[in-house]
Amino acid sequence: MINRDIVTGAVLAAAGAWLAWEARSFPTLGGMTHGPGLFPTIAGAGMVLCGLLILMTGVIAAAASATPVAPAPALGRRGWINSGAVVLGVVFFALFLNTLGFHLVAFPLMLALLLLFGISWWKSLLLSVGVTMLVHLIFYSFLHVPLPWGMLEPIAW
Repeated sequence: MINRDIVTGAVLAAAGAWLAWEARSFPTLGGMTHGPGLFPTIAGAGMVLCGLLILMTGVIAAAASATPVAPAPALGRRGWINSGAVVLGVVFFALFLNTLGFHLVAFPLMLALLLLFGISWWKSLLLSVGVTMLVHLIFYSFLHVPLPWGMLEPIAW
């Protein structure tokens, strides 16, 4: 059986290469030394690097081990519930982001997922508030990318 690190590394490296390749087609802005493709290119290069490191780890482990890798145990009930909750959370986020706004979607979604994953309520609350505010700060203040305010539009700053 093939080592999973080999497959994961190859997929990650290929996805990163595709991302960097597609970022080349982004239009450049006049008078700027870099354009909107800079960050996706950096992210793609990082994905390629990480993918290649994972791939090498898998190849080295496969070469060192003469015994085949045992298959992973089947996903249990809790794993299916958690996986489904993440997928539903992404769908909820996509559907209600513009209507409710980033803050009213990200905070309760993160809180619910953290509680579902077994994190204590006070850590979940602290992380949900902190990460929501940190993401807002990074996008709004540093990157100058406004996040949708939705229902909170009257109090937007």
